[in-house]
Amino acid sequence: MRFFAWFLWMALPVLAQTHVFHTPIPMDRVQGVFAMQGAGSIDFGLNPVGRMGGFLDLWEFRGRVAMSAATVGGSNPAVGICYTGVGDYLGWTYRSETTYRLRYGAGGGVQICYFRDHLGADYNRVQPLFEGLASLQYRVFPNVVGDITLSAGWPEGFSAAVAFGFGF
Repeated sequence: MRFFAWFLWMALPVLAQTHVFHTPIPMDRVQGVFAMQGAGSIDFGLNPVGRMGGFLDLWEFRGRVAMSAATVGGSNPAVGICYTGVGDYLGWTYRSETTYRLRYGAGGGVQICYFRDHLGADYNRVQPLFEGLASLQYRVFPNVVGDITLSAGWPEGFSAAVAFGFGF
């Protein structure tokens, strides 16, 4: 524990001198964001789903990946893990200011799920993913960006996500 405290104490002056904390980029000139994201959604079966992942936002395009726990009901209930990869186009800017920007767009990708039922049988599901989304990005402090995204699509349903990352 002492080593960690010493390391943090020594690293703070170095971090304080970096570009990230001293040359703020206005949000209307940010070209990309690299962020970690947490999301919650309600699928079309009215099941709540939590997801964790991240995204890389470059110009008008966003690539995001996520992992979530999943359940399937019916006569043969199963639980599993889903991996999602999506490419979104957020090229329609509603408003872009110095401290925030509002964008909207659409995208698609693939979702791969691995399930195990109550009898121990494994099965997989691969399905396409389509979504429409609106994103508010705002400056938390110089070059650290917060992102709130609302989306609706298939098969994820209605979703809200919060992310924090570095803008460049």
